[in-house]
Amino acid sequence: IRNNEMETNTQLEALNNAVVSMNLEGLEVRQYIQHDNRKKIGKFFLRLNGNLISPILNYDNMNHFILGMMKMQKLTNNK
Repeated sequence: IRNNEMETNTQLEALNNAVVSMNLEGLEVRQYIQHDNRKKIGKFFLRLNGNLISPILNYDNMNHFILGMMKMQKLTNNK
């Protein structure tokens, strides 16, 4: 496995751990497969029960997106 692939797998695992901690049935993070072989940046998207619910984002932005979802989940569950 090349360095970029290992890094992307580690990032995907970290994002999946964050998604699992939300305890939301059907929520999953997937890796976006780019068909342009020149680009080596890992990109990800979120699906809920098979429906796309996020834009395609790099690791940092997807992490922020998930953190925002977690915050919103806490805000709505406290009411």
